Amino acid sequence: QTNADRVFSKPAVTGSSKTNQTNADRVLTKIIKELKIGELAVHEMKSDEVSEFDGKSAPVLPGNTSEESEDDQVARRVDAVVAAAEEIRKKKNAEKSASWSVRRKKERETEATEGRDEEEDAVSSRASKQDEVEKVHSSNKSVKSKKSLKSVRKSQSLEKILDTPEELKKEDSRSLSTFETSDDTFDMNNGSHTDLEDGDTVDMNTSEEEDTRTLRSMRNGKGKNTIMNKDVIIHVPGGPESLVVRKMYYSPVPKEPEEVIIEVEASTVTVRDCLLCRGIGVDKAKFPFTPGCELVGTITDVGKFAQHEGWRIGDRVVAFDHSKGGGNAKCVKVHMKNIFMISITIDAAEAACLVDVYMSAYKALQLGRKDGLPLTGKKILVTDGFSPIGQAVVALAKLEGANIYATTSDSNEHEYMSSLGVKCFPFSPSKWLHKVAGLMDIVIDNTCVDSYESSWEAVSSEGMLVCTTGMNSSYNFRRDEFGEGCVGGCADAFGVNVLKYRSKWAAMKAKYLMSNTKFLDLTESITSDPKAYQQQLKYLCFLVESGALVPKIAERIQIEEVPDAHRYLETGKSNGTIVCVPSDKS
Repeated sequence: QTNADRVFSKPAVTGSSKTNQTNADRVLTKIIKELKIGELAVHEMKSDEVSEFDGKSAPVLPGNTSEESEDDQVARRVDAVVAAAEEIRKKKNAEKSASWSVRRKKERETEATEGRDEEEDAVSSRASKQDEVEKVHSSNKSVKSKKSLKSVRKSQSLEKILDTPEELKKEDSRSLSTFETSDDTFDMNNGSHTDLEDGDTVDMNTSEEEDTRTLRSMRNGKGKNTIMNKDVIIHVPGGPESLVVRKMYYSPVPKEPEEVIIEVEASTVTVRDCLLCRGIGVDKAKFPFTPGCELVGTITDVGKFAQHEGWRIGDRVVAFDHSKGGGNAKCVKVHMKNIFMISITIDAAEAACLVDVYMSAYKALQLGRKDGLPLTGKKILVTDGFSPIGQAVVALAKLEGANIYATTSDSNEHEYMSSLGVKCFPFSPSKWLHKVAGLMDIVIDNTCVDSYESSWEAVSSEGMLVCTTGMNSSYNFRRDEFGEGCVGGCADAFGVNVLKYRSKWAAMKAKYLMSNTKFLDLTESITSDPKAYQQQLKYLCFLVESGALVPKIAERIQIEEVPDAHRYLETGKSNGTIVCVPSDKS
């Protein structure tokens, strides 16, 4: 027998009446009624025979040395009644709790069955003729229906809990909190279950790499039907018409320990990209190819060795690669040797202009200056001054008070450059060389029109000719006195890439055969001294953030507009650098 069974039992003594009850009996009867225990009485106890002595003290049992007062008797009986009542209540609650647990288990099984049915329906619908957009909409609708179903069940569970005793409420509140946590996880994943058994986010038939991508996307709070990446790609050499915008439902992950993943904030669209897409010029791209050789962004994933070298998720960086490209995208994989830290406050589009264009101009002026002296009062000639690098040279040289000359191809360019304080000459060397021969302190040849011959003749005996690769000049797409531009004729003549061999010959002459000449190869410069590049990049950022230098941006475009930007660049009319700024909504 339990304590309750021993204390509460049917009356053993039937001769007692209400008139013979003592004060202790009356108090005890009142307590029993208040507790609503029912027709229960206290079992006859040998240590207390109060009802037989008309209110007098109970006889002292053997071994007792003091008399027990009436108040002590009442207190002792009340304690016994309370203990018994508590035990009865626990019994009833235990029974209700057991039934409640069974009911909750059945609800969860029903819910799991419905979830699997809905998943099977979703899989079959995705296998139908619906396109990718319809997949996203159907997934969102499925998510909303599941959430509403769970909300209804949650409200029903709350109503049931409100009618249960206190201890049962505590138990169910714990299970309810687990139920709410599951719902929150469902919400944060935009409708993708975190339970792999459901098959919502991980397709068991996909490759291991796709599983890794999907799991990483899931950790980032995005579902499988969310567009994670977008880029522009070209599969074979060709013009702007061959560029294709590609959408992906996964983001790239590092395959090699030296690789990092960058979420792109801005990337450049340049003449170099046009040449790489066409497969001509000195630099060669591997197809399929995504243009965008310079970019600015934030690291979102790091390979093991890159992490060991100090790169961290969240670092804001610039990336630079003249052969692999990849910048015209939302996310890109880059080797750690091609990334450099950048200021966190500078505008991304302006920073993208500094990576190659303004850095090339800065290094060209550094090579041209004598003994590191300022350029104040020096005569500087820039071929194709309207090009992005030409305008960058003008902007930086003006900061030091130099006298600047430039060649332009038409009246519009002539007018614009003149507004910057530049003395302009026609594009053809035959129209300006006789005016400046032997007079220039620095000549920066940005076009390689005649293998640098005319530019070298313009340099004074103590001056310096600085030659660039000419890959950023729109001259490559224009007709000139030497024949058609590289795209229209010389690149395809006899099946030989004439531009490539012409550029290589010109570079060899500039490096080894021509006096007072230096050749600028930015990629080689960065590889040989990356610390110097990093420090010079900091300086250019300082000029921009202080307002002393304003990079010339022609236009900010979206990823879908990159093919049109290539067409525009090949006309030679772009005034400044075109910057691709991916949008989160694109």
